[in-house]
Amino acid sequence: MREEKLIVGLGDDLYEVERPWALDGAAFKGGRITDVAVDADDNAHVLVRYDRYSDPVGLPVIVVVAPGGSVLRSLELPGVTDGHGITIGPAGEVLVADRDRHEIQVLNAAGDVVLRLGERNRPGRPFSHPANAAVHPNGDIYVADGYGNSVVHRFSAGGTLLKTWGTPGAGAGEFTTPHDLAFGKQGEVIVCDRENNRIQFFDPDGAFIRETTDLFHPMGIVVEPDGCILVSDQIPRLTRLSPEGKLIGRCRPVLNAGHGLAQDSKGNILLAEIRDNRVTRLARKG
Repeated sequence: MREEKLIVGLGDDLYEVERPWALDGAAFKGGRITDVAVDADDNAHVLVRYDRYSDPVGLPVIVVVAPGGSVLRSLELPGVTDGHGITIGPAGEVLVADRDRHEIQVLNAAGDVVLRLGERNRPGRPFSHPANAAVHPNGDIYVADGYGNSVVHRFSAGGTLLKTWGTPGAGAGEFTTPHDLAFGKQGEVIVCDRENNRIQFFDPDGAFIRETTDLFHPMGIVVEPDGCILVSDQIPRLTRLSPEGKLIGRCRPVLNAGHGLAQDSKGNILLAEIRDNRVTRLARKG
């Protein structure tokens, strides 16, 4: 008998839950699916984390999956020790946060490193275990530096550090584990302030605008084309907010939280479930 599909909703939109989607995490022999990003062709770039001190060098770190679920290629990155976050920039560049090496690597489509932010193995220059990075519409690169530091950094497209803001704490502009970030329709920098159970909105220069609470350890964030905001948290659940941060809808699409989050051009939503070691896809209906 054909298994009945699970259906979840975010406001007026319905989705079929496909889990696992495309990949079997057990095939990675020690690797863990930690994050996912989608390129301009709707190919999913799945980041697989390995402990390089116990697992062999040369195992695939980024697996590229076509919209239909077939694996296109695997990109080995032996120089990445602790791949934590992945995003894709407007020119197709791939940004990988190597958390325990204290650096952000910017890669071209072939996997070659074309830019490095931070000094490898030098915590505090300026990173201390960064979580993720993303390219702003203005071309600058913003980094959520969230495990050893409690700050956000702004770099020029060429890698010059322009601005750092944030201190440990729970007040406006303070952080406890800034874990991910995305950009609003007006250019706002929206940060998952994980252990403070909120997202914070800033202008591109780091001035605090507002916050949205009623989240529990938010981890992944995506801004949709209309400006609405998707946030995954550790309830586990997925929340859709208005561009201003007002609740639109919620669902529970995963069993143990989506550590990473992405959306394709058709509105399908991808979640990286690190604990269950899989990708879950929410296929939009209608």
